[in-house]
Amino acid sequence: MSDRTNVDVVKAVLALAVGERQGKALYFTRSTLYGDAPIWRHIGVYGYRREALMRFCAAPPSPLEKREKLEQLRALEMGLSIWAATIAEAPLSVDNPADLEAARAFLSQA
Repeated sequence: MSDRTNVDVVKAVLALAVGERQGKALYFTRSTLYGDAPIWRHIGVYGYRREALMRFCAAPPSPLEKREKLEQLRALEMGLSIWAATIAEAPLSVDNPADLEAARAFLSQA
């Protein structure tokens, strides 16, 4: 299954100009992304200012967060900005039993 259609892969929709490697996150989804644009796999490493983190933690889960099961959508719905940088290759991720088997196979070759 490709990243584009895999619901276990969180996809970041980014505002990136051609040739840029960082930009503003517009949306995150588990749904299939259509078209031929690159798929950016979301790897969540966040840095918050104290006030923003306190606001985020005090807010209830948002409608989009509940729908997609992605807490970063709460931040976007609250009007917070999320900036993202792209990397050449996503690290190994274990999100389901098939991923676990792939990780075990990878480790057995190490």
